[in-house]
Amino acid sequence: MTKKRRDRHKNEGQEPRFDFDEAKELTVGQAIRKNEEVEAGVLPEDSILDKYVKQHKDEIEADKFATRQYKKEELVETQSLDDLIQEIREETAVEPTIVENDVIQFDDLESTQGTETPFDEEFDTEEAVETEYPMVDSEDGQSVKKQILYGLLAAVGILVIGTGYYVYSQVARSTKEIQTSQSTTNSQAEAEEFNNLYDAFYTDSNKTALKNSQFDKLTQLKVLLDKLEGSREHTLAKSKYDSLATQIKSIQDVNAQFEKPAIVDGVLDTNAKAKVDAKFTDIKTGNTEIDKVLDKAISLGKSQQTSTSSSSSSQTSSSSQASSNSSTESTTSNTSPSSSASTNSSVSARDDSHGGLSSSGVNLQRASSRVPFNQSAVDDSNNSAWDFADGVLEQILATSRSRGYITGNQYILERVNIVNGNGYYNLYKPDGTYLFTLNCKTGYFVGNGSGHADDLDY
Repeated sequence: MTKKRRDRHKNEGQEPRFDFDEAKELTVGQAIRKNEEVEAGVLPEDSILDKYVKQHKDEIEADKFATRQYKKEELVETQSLDDLIQEIREETAVEPTIVENDVIQFDDLESTQGTETPFDEEFDTEEAVETEYPMVDSEDGQSVKKQILYGLLAAVGILVIGTGYYVYSQVARSTKEIQTSQSTTNSQAEAEEFNNLYDAFYTDSNKTALKNSQFDKLTQLKVLLDKLEGSREHTLAKSKYDSLATQIKSIQDVNAQFEKPAIVDGVLDTNAKAKVDAKFTDIKTGNTEIDKVLDKAISLGKSQQTSTSSSSSSQTSSSSQASSNSSTESTTSNTSPSSSASTNSSVSARDDSHGGLSSSGVNLQRASSRVPFNQSAVDDSNNSAWDFADGVLEQILATSRSRGYITGNQYILERVNIVNGNGYYNLYKPDGTYLFTLNCKTGYFVGNGSGHADDLDY
């Protein structure tokens, strides 16, 4: 008897025990299966056939009676387990495979057969052989072969499929990780390139002013933004781009309303002139500092438009006044040639003692006088009727200056007539334009303007 077989029989004499510590490491299914094996007396070194015999002892004992009906010669002719294994090998051409747990192990089978033959070393009787190895007929033997063959093929197939799937999943996982790593690295580099160009649009790190020279590079920034499509950096980059594009367009729109750019690198050029057809509307970009400069530029343009409008109205009014004066002078020249001649020839008509300018060479609008001109009364220069009452002339001149009729001493004062002992004077602009007639005694004065008194004070 070999050492292995003696050890096995020695172990079989011992009471089966299922170690509790070992059971804690097993699943419920594994623990149940292990307990069944222990109860059946299965040992760790048992082959699959030994395990089968021990776990199906009752069935084998029941089959003994049917098996004994065969003749001994027929039993001898029955295939041995070695022949069965050899036949399976020839049919499947599969190398022995080591499989854990309950999968068939060819090596174990071979070693078991090698140590268990010949039978007569242990048992001398036919009954002993039948007890160790239940005899089966050839048909049952073929069925067992098929079951073993199918089980082997299934085990090999599962192993191949499992191994292939594991290898494939590992390769796919590694490939995905590499691609993800490369994608992350690329997107980070592209995001950095985008941010560098974005920062270059501003004059400072606080993003309070834009460089006009960078405006044309907005398309380049858009290209870099498109490269970030699908990455986690794209959302923030898109927000930056949209805000920058709005700010640039707002500055360009306002600058287009001036003859030259009014906003350059965040600074307002106050010398910039608004175009004649400029249209200014309030603009907001969301950037507080840039919005302040835009507001100043828009206010500058609007104020220039208001000033231009006022100037045009003033020029139009002056032209109309000049045209009216020219028409009046023409009428006076045509209707009163003697008056003009008298003005040019009569130096005594001016009162040199009361200041003002000389009327020499000036075509005075005497026809507009509210008091008729009387040359004989003018010639009576020593008449006390020409004397101004105290403060009258000064008050009249002050009023004329405050109303804008005259400036300083830029006026012409001329004697006109004496009525009821009161001397009357006419006040003219330096160019001879008639303003009004005044009473040197009472200080009353009246002109030809609409809404003034229709009657004199005499």
